[in-house]
Formats: sequence, C-alpha cells, structure tokens
Amino acid sequence: MKVTDLVFGLIASQQKECYTFDDLCYLAAPFAVSPATLRTNLARMVSAQTLSVHRIGRKALYSFGDRGLRIKANILHGFTALDWKDWDRTYWGVVFSVPEAHGENRHAIRRKLAKYRFACLNPGLWVRPLHPAESIPETFGSMLASGYCRLIRFTNHAEFSPEQMSFMWNLQDINRAFAQGISMMEQSTRKLYILTPSMALVEKMTVGDTLVKTISRDPMLPPEFLPPDWKGYEIRHKFTQFDQMATQYSKPYCKSIEREEDAP
Repeated sequence: MKVTDLVFGLIASQQKECYTFDDLCYLAAPFAVSPATLRTNLARMVSAQTLSVHRIGRKALYSFGDRGLRIKANILHGFTALDWKDWDRTYWGVVFSVPEAHGENRHAIRRKLAKYRFACLNPGLWVRPLHPAESIPETFGSMLASGYCRLIRFTNHAEFSPEQMSFMWNLQDINRAFAQGISMMEQSTRKLYILTPSMALVEKMTVGDTLVKTISRDPMLPPEFLPPDWKGYEIRHKFTQFDQMATQYSKPYCKSIEREEDAP
C-alpha cells in the first residue's frame, strides 16, 4: 500500500475532522512509516489538493482538500446500491477526440471515465447507463471545459444485451475479484481476535485498502445486465461487517489520538 493511500485511508476511517502531524505519525507508526517519509507524502497530498493544511499558531492541521473530498465521495458512492427500478433506459455518452501530440490528456480523460464507471463502446466514445443520483455533468465539468470532450444523452435503437454489457465492463473478471475479496475477508476476520490493537489497525487498513479498490470496480449497472451469481451486493455487505469488527478491535490503539480539545 502506498503511503498516500495509507494516509488517505487513515483519515477517512477516523472520526476527527483535522489531524496534527503527531496524530498521523502515531497512526502510521504500526506500518513502519517514518516521520520523514510521512512529511514528504503529506506535502505531496497537499500539493495535489487531496489534503488541505491550515495552521493554528505553530501547529499544522490536516484535513481533506477539494480533490480528497471528491475521491472520498466517489468511494462512498460505490457502497450505496443504485435503485434502477425507474430507469428510463437512457445513457450518458462522452465523445472525445484528442490530438496525438496531447496524449497525456487522452490518458487523463480515459482514467477519469473509468473511475466514474464508464466503459469504452468505441474509440472516442465511452458510455454509462444514466442514473440521476450520479451528477455526471457537474463531475465532468472541468473535463468538458477542456474542449476535447462532449457529453451526450442518448437511447439505443437496439438495447445492449447482457453479453455486450458483460464484455464492455469486464463483469466476469470483476466477479472473480469479488469472490477473492470475500475469501480474504473471511480469513482476516478469523484472526482479528488474536491481534493486538495496533496490529488490528494494520489488518483493517491493508485488507481494507485491497477491498475498497476491489469494490470500486463495481460498475453499479442495472440488475438486468448483471450475471446471475453477481457478488457485488455480498462483498459490500460483508465489507461493512468486517470494517466494523476491525474498527472495534483497533479502537484501543486509535483512541490514543483523541485529545481533550477534540471532545464535544
């Protein structure tokens, strides 16, 4: 797990709004992250607007920045099943064309489309079933303003088949990853009770990092397009149970960062 991913996960998993450098050093210590390494990665995250920092006297306080809040919201979105019962069978499409000389822009567009669960239908056209809970025009605002992209809303002359949707979103591969994730959780849950609180935190964050990244692959499609044995619902439910248990076992260690001034 990268240090930036660890820091992001630690901040997202605790209840404090702001963290001092000492708080983060303490939380990162069981992962063998040195203060110098932590400081370097915090600076990178602030530069990327994943974190913001403000000072009270000589004390620096870290919290999520604008980019960090967007990433956190998208992760949380992946844990909330979409209700497709009133779906009107329309789709979002993003059409884009980028000059060869600006290949880095093309890569950035594809990366963002994949992150928000779009799939490639044809080169330069990525699609996703339209759900109003996903604020796609707002989310893609800066990308659309680049001049490379256009957002369209459309209906199909002939609806996609489940086989086509499975191919576009690679559903079989994702389902296998879900099954592996469920097995990993079951093994981890069985050993939580013998771990020290600090090692329970390590288990919570390392296993959790893998599972969050696995769950984020769920394209959250209308159920009619999913395989009969789709494990997306099961893995989210079991992850919630695992995370609650791991949080409970690691709480005695994490409780040490609570300070009197943080109390209500």
